[in-house]
Amino acid sequence: MKDKVDMAEETGNKEVEEFHQRLEKAGPGTHLVVATLITTVTFVASITIPGGFVDNDGTYPGSPILSSAAFVTFVIFNNICLLFSSSAVLIHLLVALLPRPESRVMFLMVTWLFILVAMVKMVVAFVTASYAVLAHSIGLAIASCVIGSSFIPMLFIIFVKFYSYF
Repeated sequence: MKDKVDMAEETGNKEVEEFHQRLEKAGPGTHLVVATLITTVTFVASITIPGGFVDNDGTYPGSPILSSAAFVTFVIFNNICLLFSSSAVLIHLLVALLPRPESRVMFLMVTWLFILVAMVKMVVAFVTASYAVLAHSIGLAIASCVIGSSFIPMLFIIFVKFYSYF
């Protein structure tokens, strides 16, 4: 009986070790590129505000034209996305300095989670920005929201399929 337990522990440890090796081999480069791209996109979205800015003749020159709830939601989710993706980039810069492989794997898993959260927030920011810009054409705005929001159920389906392999 004890031999079976020892063999199961060895097999489990071997699988965990193989997972750690795959993650360390594939993770850092790919995660860093994805996190940097998300950071870049969210930064650009922040400085190129949907709808544009008020001209110099307006009451508040340089302020955003849009001020709807959808625009406010866009700004909040875009900032959250920038926070998570920038944090993932920072962790990647620091993870190479960690002495123990177990610590690196743990931080790579955290960056993976941060990138996932940033991706979801980026999609929500895009959908709300589209809605804010297209509010004058409610049919198109709703269609854009439905299409953009389909990312969330697709993500769920992908995770269910992915999880079935383990």
